[in-house]
Amino acid sequence: MSPFGFDINIYEGPLSRVPMFSGHNSKDLYMITVAVTHKSGLYNTSVGAAFPRRPAGSREWKRLAVTENLPRRKSEPNINYSELIERSQCHISMEAAPSRPKRRSRSGCTECRQRHRKCDERKPTCSGCLRSGRQCVYTLRLSWGGRPFSKSRFGECLRNDPGLVQVPFNPTSGDKGAFVYGSGKPSKPASVPQQLSSDSSYTGDTINFDRTEAECSLSAAVFPLRPQRVNQAPNSVIPRNPYELQWIPPAYRFLLDHFMSCTTLSLSCHPMIQRTYCSVLIPMALQTSHLFVALLSLAATHRICLGMDQSITQLDWLKFTSLRQLQAALAQPRKELNHAVIATTLTLCTADIVSDGRSPGSWRSHLHGTAAIIAEHLQNARNSGSSLSEATLLLWRWYLSIETITLLSGNLVISPGSRTVLQLRRLIGNDEIDDLTGFSTALIPIFGDINLLAVESGLSGEQQCPTGTDDISSIPNDIIRERCFRMIENISSMLASHEPRFRPTIDASLSSLHRIDFAAVDETYHHVALLHLYRRVLNLPSSSTLVQKSVQQIIHRVSAIHFLHEPCPGVAVLQPLFAAGCEACDAADRDDVRTLLSRIESQYGMGNVRSARAFLEDLWIMRDESGDFEGRMRWDKVMVEKGLDILPY
Repeated sequence: MSPFGFDINIYEGPLSRVPMFSGHNSKDLYMITVAVTHKSGLYNTSVGAAFPRRPAGSREWKRLAVTENLPRRKSEPNINYSELIERSQCHISMEAAPSRPKRRSRSGCTECRQRHRKCDERKPTCSGCLRSGRQCVYTLRLSWGGRPFSKSRFGECLRNDPGLVQVPFNPTSGDKGAFVYGSGKPSKPASVPQQLSSDSSYTGDTINFDRTEAECSLSAAVFPLRPQRVNQAPNSVIPRNPYELQWIPPAYRFLLDHFMSCTTLSLSCHPMIQRTYCSVLIPMALQTSHLFVALLSLAATHRICLGMDQSITQLDWLKFTSLRQLQAALAQPRKELNHAVIATTLTLCTADIVSDGRSPGSWRSHLHGTAAIIAEHLQNARNSGSSLSEATLLLWRWYLSIETITLLSGNLVISPGSRTVLQLRRLIGNDEIDDLTGFSTALIPIFGDINLLAVESGLSGEQQCPTGTDDISSIPNDIIRERCFRMIENISSMLASHEPRFRPTIDASLSSLHRIDFAAVDETYHHVALLHLYRRVLNLPSSSTLVQKSVQQIIHRVSAIHFLHEPCPGVAVLQPLFAAGCEACDAADRDDVRTLLSRIESQYGMGNVRSARAFLEDLWIMRDESGDFEGRMRWDKVMVEKGLDILPY
């Protein structure tokens, strides 16, 4: 069974024939709905319906048969056989009874047509019905053409393929005579129980994924991605199909399954977040090709980071295809917000972040593009947080989580999305612990102010390392120093009165274990803010008592967090561990950081964990070899000198 059951759409109304997809055998038929109305007589399946039949031996029928042997005049052009029959029949009938013209019409009453007799079409009752005493009714006969269903291609597939069975369906709103065909293969246990969202409003044309000649070559497939109306009746339970995505090529379906069951797990702090990722992104991806390929690209990247068997050529092709299709989508002007475009940019951004340095710095371009799209939308929209849809809320929070961590990356550049971050925070933030990011939304403006202070401090004194001890008087700008002190006091008071609050949507579903871990993660991010103020703004050395206190608190709190084989707050501790590792001076603290990073890498398989650990190892070696035992060497400057752009997300 697919991890996430799709609602099955029941179309109303007759369909003349079932469309067949070239290049697919019967097992590739994913789900086809057919409405059959045999009782209404809408299907004209009689043989020879174009010519009314006559009783055997009748006089008129014999006259008609004679015309078949009429010689063709040499002067006449090549005439259609049916036209010749009609002309001859009219000529013979006029000679036989010139005083009684015989009308040959298909507009007769229903009774005469059923008895295959001529009708004089008198109203309200024809002569035939008047003589026989029958009810005379004139109806419009609709002929839809086509063969009977049993003789159609789909009917033949249904007979030859035992895997296709008729799924029972209880009509609830006039769907009489409707039936659904699905695969009769045995069910498989779902790896992640998930209910897909049915309120999708995305439209998309039929999408062709091109055939490639590289190692990643996959058979070309045509994806029927037309929007569907989903039955909203809560009591209409339809059996879930284990092969609902069978129309997707196996290689794609394998990567999509990895994304739903493994990749989303490594990105989610809570099971509800994983369900939201799947319920929003999967239906959207099945409607949009560039998002579909982007999700496959993220899954392939995750598989490589886990050390699993994955073709690099296939990954490169997926990324190229998604970028090409995204570029085409961005070139089309749209008046409304395109959720699929934002989801694609965020997916590509996340894939580059966790790619173990295969695309250094490319994630920033995707993030800046997302910020520009969202900023343009916010200028034209006046939405409150309560009116945001599930898809919009997820995309806003997803972007907000990445942009917030970017403020702590050590890059002395004011992000173009800083204003967008503050706008989104006002829409969705109530100073609660966000179960997607793992920390309180109250820290978002604080991180923005810290980055601004670091940029201003760097511009004023070009961030020259002081030659004295940990004396903060070396800061040349007193205004920056005063603002920094106020922020430190504010964060310290938040830690002293730390009472974690959660979003109302998940507060009741949180276990006691998750509550404890969320509180620990939130506390570590408060210490991350303090470390950035101490080091990047005040230029305190790593050996400072204030710095080491926060380092030890982070290591202690992260060591107590439970790293489970399910969505848990432990997936969000990379940034605190990286910040503590950059300032760790003692060998014991470095060993603890190294052990925790190795555990996270083996547990969740994100490539940026490996990149962060490698950078810390180089930083520690540089400090030891240069005799910098006080830790005056700044990690953010080292990253700039090395040309690295690691995001511990």
